Amino acid sequence: MGVQIPPLAPNGGVAHIMAGEEEYLRDVKRPTDLKRVLEFEVPRERVEKEIHGIIDGIRKEISLPGFRRGKAPAGLIRARFAETARKEAIEKLIPAAYRSALEKESLRPVLPAEIGSMEYSDEGPLRFHVEIELFPKVEIKKYKGIKAKKETKPVEDGDIDREIEGLRERFADFKELERPSQADDTVIADYTRLGVDGKPVRGGKVTGYPFDLAAEGLLKEFKEALAGIEIGDEKTVEVNYPDDFSQEEMRGKKVSFLVEVKKIGRRSLPELNDEFAKKLGLDSIEVLRSKVSEGLEEARQQETDSRLKRDILNTVIEESNFEVPEGLVAMALDSIMKSYGEDEKDKEDPEAVEKINQARERLRPLAVNLVKEQFIIDDIAEREGMKVEDGEIEEIIQTVAARAGLSVEETRRKAAESEEIDRWRRDVLKNKVLDFLKEQAEVEG
Repeated sequence: MGVQIPPLAPNGGVAHIMAGEEEYLRDVKRPTDLKRVLEFEVPRERVEKEIHGIIDGIRKEISLPGFRRGKAPAGLIRARFAETARKEAIEKLIPAAYRSALEKESLRPVLPAEIGSMEYSDEGPLRFHVEIELFPKVEIKKYKGIKAKKETKPVEDGDIDREIEGLRERFADFKELERPSQADDTVIADYTRLGVDGKPVRGGKVTGYPFDLAAEGLLKEFKEALAGIEIGDEKTVEVNYPDDFSQEEMRGKKVSFLVEVKKIGRRSLPELNDEFAKKLGLDSIEVLRSKVSEGLEEARQQETDSRLKRDILNTVIEESNFEVPEGLVAMALDSIMKSYGEDEKDKEDPEAVEKINQARERLRPLAVNLVKEQFIIDDIAEREGMKVEDGEIEEIIQTVAARAGLSVEETRRKAAESEEIDRWRRDVLKNKVLDFLKEQAEVEG
């Protein structure tokens, strides 16, 4: 029937059909530590009583041709609305019986439940069963005094040079050329990531990207594919990302892209002198190098701090041994697959389905860790009395509103509708826990 039954009533308690109602839970099976199968049986008389009540309610409210309102025969009303009343009665009795069972068995489901099966024929009782997963007992071996090593990569002259070169690239003049591309050209193109089925991956398009054919960092597959290409050409490029590629999610992967050439030209970089520095609001090249160095130092410190916190949390996760609900792992896997574009594959293609299954198996440990992390963050926050104040969320709303050029009220409304506020609360709480773990850790370096 698709009846959705939430784990608890809105007020956090349990809903009953009526005071002193008979319990309809007949058996509780325990396939795993976190899974329960609840089997119910509601007597036929109870169901029929509910149906009669619904029919009486309809009779009082409805007007039928030839009868005054509330005066139509009950038999006529039942004949016309029997199926509607039956469905409404069952949809009322099932959640109530389920919630009553949760209270009786002291069960706390982690996700809303679905009816596994339901049977109610012309004779006999209403039978159904519900499968649920429970909140795990979080077992954290240790979260204070975690040993960690702090490693900060120093800023070198080459780092500063590359950053300044990037600034020059931003201020480069571009001269369009009406000819096929050559070795020193820059090709401006749109590119779209393709799935294994050859179709575009949702959210995988980048427009106006400058491919500098002379750049050392350009992957050879792009360099070879774009050599001699013309404006308006389209080409599919298959890229084998190296195992040490800068973006972790692309390492060791084979990915195809559809490239559409928009412009071909040569870029002319500005001279690296004091005049260039003055364009950036600085007095000289020396001042520019100093500012760039300061910015890189700050960024490196932030990266080091973020990596240190991540390492500490990973240690807590690795040393915590507890089972997590499969339903949450599946949800985490779905989210990971979507972020990698794996959910775009053709579900009708056996080869694509096999690759999806292989990807899910490969990514499962990551999903399990993400779910564990969620429980561990919540558990530590509760132990240490950490909370997210409304004022902290209000600050985020005001910042987002200012950046987007929207009113605070509009931003708050949109954030509430998209559940963004819940995500902000989780992020703020996680950051508080990470800061606490770092303060309590034994950090070397």
